[in-house]
Amino acid sequence: MPFVLLHVDDCRAPFNFVTWHPHNIGEISNPPIIAFLHGSAERGDNRGLPVKGVEEVLDEYQLPAVVVFPQCEREYRAFYGEMEERVVHAVRKGIEEFNADASRVYLAGFSMGGSSALWLMARHRELFAAVVCIAPGITWIGAEPPPKMPDEAKPLFESMFVAYDRPKAIAREIGTTPIWFLQGTYDEPCPIDETRAVIHEMHQLGRYPRVTEWEGLGHETLTLALREHGLFDWMFEHRK
Repeated sequence: MPFVLLHVDDCRAPFNFVTWHPHNIGEISNPPIIAFLHGSAERGDNRGLPVKGVEEVLDEYQLPAVVVFPQCEREYRAFYGEMEERVVHAVRKGIEEFNADASRVYLAGFSMGGSSALWLMARHRELFAAVVCIAPGITWIGAEPPPKMPDEAKPLFESMFVAYDRPKAIAREIGTTPIWFLQGTYDEPCPIDETRAVIHEMHQLGRYPRVTEWEGLGHETLTLALREHGLFDWMFEHRK
């Protein structure tokens, strides 16, 4: 499969990350970019882990796009702080390397990555044209604050993932970027009732995201979500 390892050095903490592109990338002028945010089990420094579960779908579909896979270090529990910066830098590097279309940058995340996608939407509304949010959680687990969370970001994080009315805060902060939620109804690690609460609050603001629920399924819905009929067609029709 056409995976390429890229390096970013024009940031506080230089890093490597994996990218994917279709076999015919040379025939695609200004391809779109998808930033994929992995789950918590794929944190670390093994650059192959973030593509786990995604590579088979990419190989099968040969999407006319470039996919970047920034990886979260184990010291972090989501893509915030320097890990948040990694996502933005990976997107910019992908645009530069593949002459990609900056108006067609998309975000997809699963589990921890789905929660992080909500965070990135709130922090970088201007960047993403559409977002796919798979099995997200919106409750910070544990009494300790997120390790290495920048002080300036703490109040927003508290409102979105800790406070009692966090669904309302999330709906307010993520703005009007088109979003598609996909989740199993028996998702124990990330209860679907919390996702439904966010969707309800979005409705109160006059925003109506796309929603797919799988009755009786649990948390492991990544490849099922990526194969959802019309998902990528929906994604690619949006521009900033």
